[in-house]
Amino acid sequence: MAVEKKPPRMYFAGAYIVFGIAFIGNEVLALIYGVSPADPLFQANLSIVIVGLHLLGGVVGGFLVAKRSPGDRLQAGTVTGVVAYIIEEVVLAVLYGWGVVGDVYTMLALIGGSMAGALSYDAQARRMERGRGGAPIPNDEGESPSSSKDEPKVPPSGG
Repeated sequence: MAVEKKPPRMYFAGAYIVFGIAFIGNEVLALIYGVSPADPLFQANLSIVIVGLHLLGGVVGGFLVAKRSPGDRLQAGTVTGVVAYIIEEVVLAVLYGWGVVGDVYTMLALIGGSMAGALSYDAQARRMERGRGGAPIPNDEGESPSSSKDEPKVPPSGG
């Protein structure tokens, strides 16, 4: 039996992945350099790498959420990026204070990366559809998206 997918849960799951990649990457860089991630000199010197980590996390999370999303994939990626940015701001404010709150580049990297990940999955899904001759892509449970959950499963005749 297919499990019902709830979009808010998917968005939060994707946002935690996006935030986790960016946060852990930032913490590892700070550990390597022996300073706090809240250090302004650390943030200024490695701003490109930090933004790159946020972009990478956004792409991965947006791709994964779009893969599980039954509806509009771009919207799923955008919501995931926004939720990830909110989670990041709250966690950074709690751990390091308001002086560390992310800048506009990290916000754009999270949201833009999530949107890019969702669009890349959408493009991949369309290529797969064309390769199958226009047949809809089955979801993770092996059902076609157009089939109803209430319809009985009848195997195709071998005739």
